[in-house]
Amino acid sequence: MDAWYDAKDTTPVILKIKYQHAQGGADCSNSSALPQGSAMGSVLSSVGVQDQMTRPTAQGGETFAVRLTEFGDATTYHGLRYVINNKYSRFRRFVWLLVVLGMATWLVVNIIKLTLLMLQHPESSSISLNYVPTIAFPAVTICNINLLRSNALNESVLKTLAEIYDPVTDYHQEGTGVDFGPVDALYHYPNGSDSTETIFSASHQIEDMLDRCKWRHEKCSPANFTQRLTDHGVCYTFNDPPDERDVLQVSNPGSSNGLYMRLNIEQDLYTYGESTSAGMKVMLHKQGEFPIVKEFALSLTPGYEISIAVRKQMVKSLKAPFKSNCTTSSHLREFPYKYSVPACHFECMVRFVVDHCGCRDYRWPVKAPICSVEKQVTCVYQYEDEFVWDSDKCSCQMSCETLTYESTMSQSFWPAKQIDRDLREKYGFSRDFIRENYMEVYVFMEEIMYMEIQQQEAYTLEHFEGDIGGYMGLLCGMSLITLVEWLDFIVITLYKRFGCSKRNRSGDSKA
Repeated sequence: MDAWYDAKDTTPVILKIKYQHAQGGADCSNSSALPQGSAMGSVLSSVGVQDQMTRPTAQGGETFAVRLTEFGDATTYHGLRYVINNKYSRFRRFVWLLVVLGMATWLVVNIIKLTLLMLQHPESSSISLNYVPTIAFPAVTICNINLLRSNALNESVLKTLAEIYDPVTDYHQEGTGVDFGPVDALYHYPNGSDSTETIFSASHQIEDMLDRCKWRHEKCSPANFTQRLTDHGVCYTFNDPPDERDVLQVSNPGSSNGLYMRLNIEQDLYTYGESTSAGMKVMLHKQGEFPIVKEFALSLTPGYEISIAVRKQMVKSLKAPFKSNCTTSSHLREFPYKYSVPACHFECMVRFVVDHCGCRDYRWPVKAPICSVEKQVTCVYQYEDEFVWDSDKCSCQMSCETLTYESTMSQSFWPAKQIDRDLREKYGFSRDFIRENYMEVYVFMEEIMYMEIQQQEAYTLEHFEGDIGGYMGLLCGMSLITLVEWLDFIVITLYKRFGCSKRNRSGDSKA
């Protein structure tokens, strides 16, 4: 009976063996060997050695190799079980190791490439044509190419202008020997303070230039035009009300549903100035914007009937970190006008010239004293040219929403012979005078629609996730759940290795 029972413990040995063996399979067991000195312990010692090779060890639970083999057989990471299971030949396991490592490397390389692509923030553009019931008609700014009327100036001023702007003379250089005094009186009061009253009164008046006007089927008049000072000079704008809710709308395309004007350029009143041509400048722009007439206006010549077909276009851009890096700023920094890239560049050029010359061109809407004519000729023009050659002096962000009006211009000979006879009888002018001074202009919407060009994020987070998931499934047959399996395996292994060892050491010290 002593062989079946321990002297100090009356628990049956067979039951105790089973109990200890069961504890050996637990996470943190510290099972002892068979009872010392027992006959059963001697008999089963050899069996215990063989059992420990395939069963949990007495000290640390399952061996890492056993757990790794079980994980490889159960995981959804394809091919791993052929690498870590020793029941397969070494050559086969080596081949599968190369395959698994190659696919894993390919996966990592593609993830890096996709991450770099994501960080580049690529853009794409979509174009849509939007048909609407009505569409806003653009603001139409007209300017006579000539700045000052000869009948509003005295002989000394006319003579000085001829000397300054003689196309043979290089008036940009100093030392021209010209007396600028008479022309300076146009921009300054006798006490030296700035004045533009004379400039406005000496410019071509809309009452004299606008011979006939019609908006759709209704007559219009000079009262429908707003006088303004642009970079070109005194101009007149149609359809630019202070309240944008009053902007004119059109519901049908075609020349009969737009603006018609018969204009007289008054070429017989031209004086010497910055331009050497004759005609009108016409610019189409958004309401509230500063018209850059010198750079972007259309030039119209007399003696023709001119048709300007207009299409509205909206461009929507993306903010940083995308390359377009647009701005939501609605107004310019110094000018009281809406923000646009051309207006921003013009504002920057004005600030550059003012900083160097200490004064401004009388046509610029900035707070600075007006330059004398001499300084205008010798300084302002010089730094304007320098700014054009080195335009990197400022950076103007694209607006996040840019509205433009694209135009197509066509023209025909005007007037026809029978109309010419009627006009000569009405005005008492010769045929040559009519052709040298008069023109007819039609401005209309080509279609009641607008084109929208919208920048979009070309590679989104959804694309990034989908591509990575596709590569994971294609190359390794895995998913995000597979990563959780790996994490679970690592955590449990570390816990059994370190957590259980610490607990076992604590138990030994207490014993």
